[in-house]
Amino acid sequence: MAMSTAHRIEDHAGAWTVDEVLALDEHPAGSHYELVDGVLMMSPAPGWAHQDASFELASQLKRAVRTARAPFRVAEAVNVRGDSRLFVPDIVVADRSAVRRDTVAVPLEAVLLLVEIVSPSTRPQDRILKPALYAQAAVPLYWRLELEPEPHVVVHELSDGTYREGEVLKGRRTVRVADAFTAELDLGALLADLDGEGDGEGEGA
Repeated sequence: MAMSTAHRIEDHAGAWTVDEVLALDEHPAGSHYELVDGVLMMSPAPGWAHQDASFELASQLKRAVRTARAPFRVAEAVNVRGDSRLFVPDIVVADRSAVRRDTVAVPLEAVLLLVEIVSPSTRPQDRILKPALYAQAAVPLYWRLELEPEPHVVVHELSDGTYREGEVLKGRRTVRVADAFTAELDLGALLADLDGEGDGEGEGA
């Protein structure tokens, strides 16, 4: 009989490697496994507001990439890997050449933008830990999406190896994404369906 994921984690000795974490079965509750220098971390499954906001923002970024015919792919909750680190950001914008049909994890050096959506259980990671780690990996741009009191994005741009907090994006904005493409954002629409303001018609992934 195959060993369960929980037993595999409990029975593991020593530091984890990226390949070992990628080989784990999916968590039964939908949690994500991440890795920082041999230490396994687990993020809880997201709530409905988080999922709605992620889908809508990713859709807006996908439209922008397609309109600009920019050489990037946009995806939600996919693996991004370094030598000893593995992340599952909420949204990833990566170089198209790094993504193929059989891609399991995109290399960090191929990433243009990472987005994390702050929830009560992930505030320390998304506001402190993740920005520091993404800056160490030289990811050009990090967006922190806060859902309260209304959806807004705090832009972090890489400067001398660390992130500098830039403008805060609210409402409808035209934004230049790392000098690679222009995105027409409507942050007020991220939770519109949950707030009863949507028209019930969503764009496909």
